[in-house]
Amino acid sequence: MIETAGGPVALFDAYPQTRERLAHTPLGQWPTPVERLSAMGEASGIPALYIKRDDLSGRLYGGNKVRKLEFIFGDALARGYERVVTIGAIGSHHILATSIYARELGMAPVALQFQQPLNDHVRHNLLALSTTQPELHLLAHMVGLPFAIFIQKVRDWRDDHPEAYYIPGGGSSPLGALGYVSAGLELAAQVRAGECPEPDEIFVTTGTGGTYVGLLLGCRLGGLRSKIVAVRVVDRLVSNTANILQLAHRTAHILSEAGVPDVPRLTPSDVTILDDYFGEDYGVATVGGLRAIDEMKRVEGIKLEPTYTGKTFAGLLAERARMGLADKTVLYWHTLSSVDLSPRVAAAQPERDLPADYLPFLDPEPAT
Repeated sequence: MIETAGGPVALFDAYPQTRERLAHTPLGQWPTPVERLSAMGEASGIPALYIKRDDLSGRLYGGNKVRKLEFIFGDALARGYERVVTIGAIGSHHILATSIYARELGMAPVALQFQQPLNDHVRHNLLALSTTQPELHLLAHMVGLPFAIFIQKVRDWRDDHPEAYYIPGGGSSPLGALGYVSAGLELAAQVRAGECPEPDEIFVTTGTGGTYVGLLLGCRLGGLRSKIVAVRVVDRLVSNTANILQLAHRTAHILSEAGVPDVPRLTPSDVTILDDYFGEDYGVATVGGLRAIDEMKRVEGIKLEPTYTGKTFAGLLAERARMGLADKTVLYWHTLSSVDLSPRVAAAQPERDLPADYLPFLDPEPAT
C-alpha cells in the first residue's frame, strides 16, 4: 500500500459486497474535487463549465491511470506476480504511472514501446520513466507496422514471459475499467452532496477506452443522466464503438459476478465518440489543441498537453455551437497528472537506465 493513499472507494461504498470480491490496492486520493471554471466559462461562452480534477488523483503520480491501477495491481499482487509488463508509446503516461507505482509496490516494470512524434513533453516523460529503471523494448511505430503484426509481437513476448503480469495499453482491461466505474459513482455522490450540478454533458479523452467505458457504466449505476462524450485521440482501429461495447460488456460481467445488481448493458446509442479532433496521427499536435493548451493555462492556470487533454478540451470548445453547450452544464474530466516530476527528471541518469537505442530520443530539436 502507498503510504499517502487514502479516501473512500466509491464502488465499495455503493456496493459493499464487492469489497471482498474484487482485489484492490490503495494508490490514490479520493474523491478528487469538482470545480467550476468560471473564468474559462466566461471566455468560452459556456457559463456552467466545470472540471473533475483527476489530475490530483495521486501524490506520486496523478491522472486517470491511478484509478485503473488500483484494481490491476490489486489483482497482480493477489496472484503473486512480481513483474508487470505493459505497452504504449515512448512518452506514454500509462507506462510512466505503471512503472512509478510498480516500483513503490516492490514490482519490476517492463514496457514494450513504439515511437511517437518527439516534443519536450515526450522527453520529459521519458526522463521521468528512466528513474524507475524499467526494462524497455522498442518496437516499430504502430503506423509503420500493421496493427495485427504489432499485436502479434506483443502476444509473442507475453507467451515467452509467463512470469510477467500483462497490463493492456492504457490499463484498459475490464479490471482497469472498474476504476472509472468507481469514478462515475464518485461523481454521482458529489452531485447528490451538492458539490456540483448534474452535468448535461461530460467530455473525456478516449484512447484505449477504459476510462470512457468505466464512466459510462459508473454514471448510469449512480443514476446520472449525463451524456458522456469521448474525444478520440488514437487511431480509429483502437478507439471505436465496437471496441468500446466489447470492453463494456466484459466489465459489466465482472461487476455482475462481484454482486452488483442491474448492471446496464450498453448499446451503440450510449456511445458518442468525436472523431474530428485527432489530427494527422497519434501524438501529432493540432492547431486547435495547442490553442486550447495556451488558453487553459492563461485563463485558469491548468496544464494540458498536446497528445490527449489538449485535443479533448479543443473538442469541447469547438462543439459549443453544434451541441448547444452555452445553455448546458458541461463537465470536462481532466485526465493528465499535475504532479511535479521535475525533481525526478533532474535526478535522471538516462545513460545508465535507458537502452542505447532510446538515447537519441532525448536530443533536443535543432534550432530553426
